Amino acid sequence: MHDLDVIATSTDAPALIAAFCEAPWVAEVAARGDTKATVVGHQGLRFDLRVVSPECYGNVLQHFTGSKDHNIALREEAQRRGLSISEYGVTDVESEMVVTHASEEELYDYLGYAYIPPELRENAGELTLARERALPSLVELADLRGEMHCHSNWSADGKSTIEEMALAAKARGYRYLCLTDHSHYLRDGRLELQWAEIEEVNARVKPFRIMRGIEANIRADGTLDVEDEVLAELEWVVASLHTSFDRDPTERILGAMDNPHVDCIGHLTGRRLLKRDGATLDVERIVERAVETGTALEINSQPDRLDMRDTHARLAGEAGVRIPVTTDAHSTTALGYAELGIGLARRAWLTKEQVLNTRSWRDVAKGLT
Repeated sequence: MHDLDVIATSTDAPALIAAFCEAPWVAEVAARGDTKATVVGHQGLRFDLRVVSPECYGNVLQHFTGSKDHNIALREEAQRRGLSISEYGVTDVESEMVVTHASEEELYDYLGYAYIPPELRENAGELTLARERALPSLVELADLRGEMHCHSNWSADGKSTIEEMALAAKARGYRYLCLTDHSHYLRDGRLELQWAEIEEVNARVKPFRIMRGIEANIRADGTLDVEDEVLAELEWVVASLHTSFDRDPTERILGAMDNPHVDCIGHLTGRRLLKRDGATLDVERIVERAVETGTALEINSQPDRLDMRDTHARLAGEAGVRIPVTTDAHSTTALGYAELGIGLARRAWLTKEQVLNTRSWRDVAKGLT
């Protein structure tokens, strides 16, 4: 059974516990006390609530945020300085004085560190850099200036019109949207008809701009299912594996990146979480070729993809690969998946400067020439 830990602070803990246990989404109350309760929701997910006093909220929150490896390393370093860390506070071993903290920021500062964002708490070098006040400034959702992989109802699986997608992106504060409908739905003259609609919609939504793009399929031999002369007329080309994941996936991706018209590789491994494992790839070779060719590697924010994974994205970012955070949205509401992709980018230690679509389209386009 999966579980979720919830930490809260309240001036009336029993009242909060009562509201929690008696909520309509609760199917079963497994345990209940004055400051702790465990319930099971109707979908089978288990929730553990702990209500703490405001003065130690930071200590408890940091303890449960983890990760385990980060917390162990944090405690071991504190022990060398005569301190003992627990969820209840920081104890000076010699004097037995306990110091509590209302926020995680206060706790890390007391221990001699810059604040460490939760996404970096993996004991992967963050403690040393925090001690030196040298942690990177991680990318934020508000930094995004455009969407670089999405679909409209020109794709059979798209739910929204081009104009609806554009207006939804504009409402999010974006300045541009790369429309990348599936290539196999844009044959027999449909691509040119789509371009005409894009031009019409652009006239209505300016200064917001829709870019003419496509998501091309990478065939089994590494070629694309769109002719080069057509690709040359597009402003943004995403190439993706959609089939035959066991047939030389690394070589196929490398072949696609060698095409001068390909700007980005979509959902690198092709995984679908809980449904399909991703292709087994030589990610180091792909990253190296991406640097050589200037090809971007996206972080796909779809909840069942989240691809590239954080370790691959960190490798790519450190190598200097351009990394857009995209939603692969097939509807206006799916543009909201960007929050998940930004969370993954932060786990990969990526900064605003490393995420491609934090830039204006003019700056993006400069890198395509």
